[in-house]
Amino acid sequence: MLSPQSLSEADRRLVASWAADCAERVLRLFEAEAPDDDRPRDAIARARAYASGELDTAGEIRRRFVANRASQVVSSPAAKAAAWSAGQAAGVAHMGAHALGAAAYAAKAAELHQAGAGTAEIAWQLEHLSDPARTALRLLPALGTDPSGPLGSGLLASGVLGDNIRAIQNGLRRRPDVTALELVGGPEPVRVELHDANPEWPERYREHRQRILDALETSTVAIEHIGSTSVPGLAAKPIVDIVVAVEDITAEEDYLDPLLAAGYVLRVREPRHRMVRTPERDVHVHLYEQGAPEIDEYLLLRDHLRSDADDRALYERTKRELLGRSWDDMNDYADAKTEVILAIKARARAALRR
Repeated sequence: MLSPQSLSEADRRLVASWAADCAERVLRLFEAEAPDDDRPRDAIARARAYASGELDTAGEIRRRFVANRASQVVSSPAAKAAAWSAGQAAGVAHMGAHALGAAAYAAKAAELHQAGAGTAEIAWQLEHLSDPARTALRLLPALGTDPSGPLGSGLLASGVLGDNIRAIQNGLRRRPDVTALELVGGPEPVRVELHDANPEWPERYREHRQRILDALETSTVAIEHIGSTSVPGLAAKPIVDIVVAVEDITAEEDYLDPLLAAGYVLRVREPRHRMVRTPERDVHVHLYEQGAPEIDEYLLLRDHLRSDADDRALYERTKRELLGRSWDDMNDYADAKTEVILAIKARARAALRR
């Protein structure tokens, strides 16, 4: 499975152009010392070509190391950082997180060249982000929270570069996201009971979909019925799960406050995710940012179970086997199904490739 720091091919192309802009802003610092060395400029050009679709990923994976080596021919720290910024821009073809690396190195180069310029550089970077690129960058995990790529450890995650990336990530949203799980009300012991598929579940989803649209005062927000109650013929616990894609998960005043005013109750607040539910606990509304991979995962499982009778039966058997146990919290029950769910989703992806 790809690292969440990779981003999709489409999203990498979106952010590659911005990364190239960031690197090119400080390229003069390198060229002032090595005017005949074209490696950083070539890396930036290739990042732009990748962004436009002229180059593919496979051919670009090693290109960033060419620009990085150019840092060895200059002496000033600012010029070295400028070369590394170009290298990171080229590296976006390999992993989307390198877009933040390109911006962080550019801000570092600017600051090394002139005290106070780094903050101004980050402000310029945020101001010149397109809305689609901003949305794509929001999909990257917060610095230090995921070990599967450069944002988890190493040069990008510490020191000045880490501070720069943290400032950029904070600037992508209205405010920093939470960093830990808040389970409002604490654990809730529960005994899971499965009910046969109920034709009222889709109708309940439609009722709450309209309730959510009315609360948010929009008709364009993406809302989907997910979970077992969204699969015809599948036994389920009688809780309708809904997922809503919001623009900025940290802007709770835009979506959480209206939903609470509409009668929902906050249950979960955690990085990238909020969950509200009805006071009766029979409808759960999960909120993620637009483009969040979690939404795609929910829909992948739902659509596969709707079409594959064997995996639908397997999933129901698994739930029934867990039925007789007592659970300290509903989240523990969900975790117990993880292995089977991962196997089903793997088959779903394989079916889509055929």
